[in-house]
Amino acid sequence: MRAVYLPTKNNLIKLQNTIKQRKSGQKLLEDKSLILKRKLEEYKIKKEKLQQQLNEVLSHAQGALNKAIVDVGFDELIDISNAIKKDNSISVKYLSVMGVEMPSCIYQEQELEPNYGLYHTTVEVDESIIDFTNLKKIIIKLAEVDDSIVELKKAIEKNERRSKALKEIIIPKDEDLARKISSTLEEAEREEFTRMKVVKQSSKFFVGDSPI
Repeated sequence: MRAVYLPTKNNLIKLQNTIKQRKSGQKLLEDKSLILKRKLEEYKIKKEKLQQQLNEVLSHAQGALNKAIVDVGFDELIDISNAIKKDNSISVKYLSVMGVEMPSCIYQEQELEPNYGLYHTTVEVDESIIDFTNLKKIIIKLAEVDDSIVELKKAIEKNERRSKALKEIIIPKDEDLARKISSTLEEAEREEFTRMKVVKQSSKFFVGDSPI
């Protein structure tokens, strides 16, 4: 709810200070938006590079997988994949960047254990397993970057809404109110000056007419 300012000098000073603070705050919001936009561009570049890596590793992994299927057969490959120990060593923490909660995925890579030793494997099978493990790491990093981009976009949009509201609505209204109060005070001062002038002239008149 907006404060109601009576047309007094004290309230005018308070309002002028409020306007000054809001202009300073609006400038800080603009600066923050610029920093967040630069950060967003950095993450977009990261995403582009990761996407390229993902495509390359995926292509290689699919090639190795096709060769592995030819070597040992599809059913055998399914049994081998089921024998591989599941890796759940992923945790997520959040870091604050300019007030934006950014995800940081922590993946503790575990050494691959040959749990599938009883199965008939080939170099292509081993290569396929390694490729898909590398693919997993890239996907984790890509998910982190993707989520960071979403959070940055939301923060920039929110920040710019606040900045625009201050710049185009709140500050102009306050400045308009300050002008009205200032005008009212100036008018009151003129009226007071005129009144005092009349009083002074009247006093001179009565003093001049009084008998000595």
